[in-house]
Amino acid sequence: MSEPGWYAQPFRADGGITANGLLGQLGRPSLSWLTLLVREAAQNSWDARRPDQSVVHFRLDLSTVGPGHAGAWRRMFSHGSSNVGHRNGILRSLTQAAAIRYLAVSDRGTTGLAGPTRSDAGRTTRREWARFVLNSGDRDGVSNASSGGTYGYGKSALFQLSKVGCVLVYTRFEDDDGRLRSRFIGIAIRESFWDGDTRYTGRHWWGLPEQEHCEPLRDAQADAVARELGIPGFRSDETGTTLIVVDPDLTDPSLPDSDTTQELSVSEAGVFLADAVAWNLWPITLPERAERMAVVVTANGVDVVVPDAESDATLAFFTSAYRKVAEGSGQQLSCGKPRMDLGWFTHEYTYGASVTSPAARELGIEGAPHHVCLLRSPELVVRYHSGPERSNPDSGYAAVFRVTDELDQTFARAEPPTHDAWEYQQLHGREATFVRTAGRRLKEQCDRLSGAQARRAVKVGAYAMGSVAQRLGHLLAGPGGTGTAVLLSSPLPGTSRAITFPAAPDAPSVTESSPASAGLSPQVDGGRHGGHWEQSGRRRGVRRPTLLAEPYFEVIDGMPVVVQKVRLHGPDRVEGSVRVLTGDGGAEGQSPAGAMQPEVHGWRIPAEERIVTGEVLYHAGGPIDVDMLVTAVADALIDINVVGRS
Repeated sequence: MSEPGWYAQPFRADGGITANGLLGQLGRPSLSWLTLLVREAAQNSWDARRPDQSVVHFRLDLSTVGPGHAGAWRRMFSHGSSNVGHRNGILRSLTQAAAIRYLAVSDRGTTGLAGPTRSDAGRTTRREWARFVLNSGDRDGVSNASSGGTYGYGKSALFQLSKVGCVLVYTRFEDDDGRLRSRFIGIAIRESFWDGDTRYTGRHWWGLPEQEHCEPLRDAQADAVARELGIPGFRSDETGTTLIVVDPDLTDPSLPDSDTTQELSVSEAGVFLADAVAWNLWPITLPERAERMAVVVTANGVDVVVPDAESDATLAFFTSAYRKVAEGSGQQLSCGKPRMDLGWFTHEYTYGASVTSPAARELGIEGAPHHVCLLRSPELVVRYHSGPERSNPDSGYAAVFRVTDELDQTFARAEPPTHDAWEYQQLHGREATFVRTAGRRLKEQCDRLSGAQARRAVKVGAYAMGSVAQRLGHLLAGPGGTGTAVLLSSPLPGTSRAITFPAAPDAPSVTESSPASAGLSPQVDGGRHGGHWEQSGRRRGVRRPTLLAEPYFEVIDGMPVVVQKVRLHGPDRVEGSVRVLTGDGGAEGQSPAGAMQPEVHGWRIPAEERIVTGEVLYHAGGPIDVDMLVTAVADALIDINVVGRS
């Protein structure tokens, strides 16, 4: 038997793919390599689940090679290639490193990597080894039921995460005779190179080199090498695979790319991985599922808590919406021409739930959710579709859309290699229509949930005024909530500004102490001079009102008001409205007897130094900034809207 060593793949006469070509198959994804590894590895493990096992055990162990195993690692990386010798220097830096860090990605309750160890072997039922270890983009023998890994390119995320482009593979499976078999091999994807007159692809394998390929270590020899390296083995009749990402890149995903971007510590990276698991895999980890995934994350041997619906309020709302889909109680979204049911849609309104996780932020969720979780049959998260925010910054919505099984393959073909979007542009005919229409239906639903449907509304937000709302906010937030938002008066917390505007040139002078200041404004015209309204109505092309900055408190002539700056872009008829919100973010149906109600008092026009009272402001001139004035009521949470009316 030959000694283990490195084998470098030379170019054949008929060509071959370079290492750089393999690494570039995922393009330039928007997600970090840490997140992509979680998504792609979990997807492969989920597709490989055994039919006789109800639980797939998935682990992410971030650790450092201990002193008792470091010698075996260094010997592995110091062995030269049978073709090019040690002078090529692949992985040489690891032989001199003070410590070797790795990320072990393992699954149990899965089938393992079986099949021929040569890519040119005859047709067989199982070809997992060839697809993962040898080939790229190979779907031969994959059933439609394993619809997660459409491209088979996701494994490049493992090599991209490794600073040295190296992954070790240790697997156990049942052969056709029911015997348990083990295999071990190392894979390195480096740059292509020349050695003398021979050019090499940059793909390397560590195992038992032969003339034209590299065989893996098998059975007892594979198990012995894994033990020497400190890689956990398999219990009794367990099957599955352990992938070791050598020297993982732990660059902080929350920081912009640069040559000096700092790395996360092992413990910080463990927390990020646990959060990435939670936000990308939660639908298949729910305990009530007949088939589910159980996930463990460790950092230097210490368990890291994976957030779930019991500990995170936003995940709880998404989970509640998902369960409605599972029960078949959601709304069916459909395409009209051609007639086809697209999938099920459900939602939950949220109040007080706020997302702060960096892993969730990378997926586009931060603060109050206003998103739809997109799923198809593997039920791993495709992406979170972002819709308009609700007017109350503490209110949101968490929705789920799951594609019908009939269209699952259509939407699978609409996904890029990273499986994080549905892009109808890469489809044709009816398939493109179905995916495009799904996007339109989701927009309609999000507009409805946000309150933006069938109106041109400008969101101002909801603010707690008074101590009662602040003290009780945490009781209104639901599980894990953070309570209401409190708008502090300007310029200092707990204070307010007393402002009196000068009168117009032709009006009597009014000061804060003047008896004439009984009204809200030195000059109040009741809207008579708010501007001429054109008989033809709104001019086409006029933009809707735009909010400027955050609202704030003022005291004008003794009256406390909330001021929101609004920009009008041309002639417009603007209407303001205000309502009191209940603890769950909905509108108050009936006010308590004798309770004061907030109202739109009027509009201040700073450029003209006057105030127009009433809810409606007519403006016939060019762009202008105005202030909407709302009477402030203590101990109330209010929702303010500004709407352009035709």
